[in-house]
Amino acid sequence: MTILIRMATGFVALLLALGTAGAASAAGNHGTPQDDPIWNWPPEKIKKHVNTVRAGADLTPASWPNGARVAVTLSFDVDTEPVWIGFQEQSSPSYMSRGEFGARRGHTRVMALLKKHDIPATFFIPAMTMELHPEIIKGLKDNPKYEIGFHSYVHENPLKLDETDERRIYQYAMEIFEKHVGRRPAGFRSAAWDLTGSTIKIVQEMGFVYESSMMADERPYMLLSEGKETGLVELPVEWILDDWPLFQISWPTGHVAMRNAGDVMSIWKDEFDVAYEEGTMFLLTMHPQVIGHRYRMKMLDELITYMKSKGDVWFATHEEIARYVKAQAGL
Repeated sequence: MTILIRMATGFVALLLALGTAGAASAAGNHGTPQDDPIWNWPPEKIKKHVNTVRAGADLTPASWPNGARVAVTLSFDVDTEPVWIGFQEQSSPSYMSRGEFGARRGHTRVMALLKKHDIPATFFIPAMTMELHPEIIKGLKDNPKYEIGFHSYVHENPLKLDETDERRIYQYAMEIFEKHVGRRPAGFRSAAWDLTGSTIKIVQEMGFVYESSMMADERPYMLLSEGKETGLVELPVEWILDDWPLFQISWPTGHVAMRNAGDVMSIWKDEFDVAYEEGTMFLLTMHPQVIGHRYRMKMLDELITYMKSKGDVWFATHEEIARYVKAQAGL
């Protein structure tokens, strides 16, 4: 009996440890390496660092198109194999098959659901996903309701790049993007929602309209860099409005999440309800290899049906929202 109790106690401790590690690193290690410990920095140095990228003016318009009370925008990060090869640094056939599921089954279900509800969506796609699964791009290009956004080369960890490498890799990824899509994208989303001190400058140089990796608000806002307006609209994201930390299993990062779909439905529905009350924006981020499983797609179908039942909801792509709020602000 004593042995069994010790085994059970150890198992509970392991689960708690995995949960803690997973909460801290849902998509990988997001620590910012520092040569000098932060506690040695004077206040002015900390302020300068904190102000590298900040939130500026709220860009929520006085009204949304067609008298809608809330803007709803769904995005799908079609990471497939690159998220495992790049950020997670896993390349075994098993991990590749998990990425392949996103293209082979998950994306197919997503497209069928969007067609059923006749609503638009934005797809952020790494350049290497385009190379591995060009059929995905053709299917998206055939429908004007869908936007394709920029999402790295091979879902590389930006925090491992210096400015020269980051610019070179993004330019190379852009060449591949244009080859497959036939035009340049309006939107930029960093791999794993993280930026370096140089990212915004590079994004500005590349001519993007909006950025979608930061979390300073739930409403669209003007992105600031070094205290100055960048001209970029920020469409903020949030981990509780992302399927990866709520559903995904990532053994390399110790993240284990096997949520009941009803639990996630409750979170996302409540978030939408408050966005509706506030008259702001509801932005949801999903991954076909995560949300694309059967019971999760059933939940997403129910959520979309619920949001549509309100009537005065504007379903739009990220680009449509970014251009609309920018125009309404006179920018």
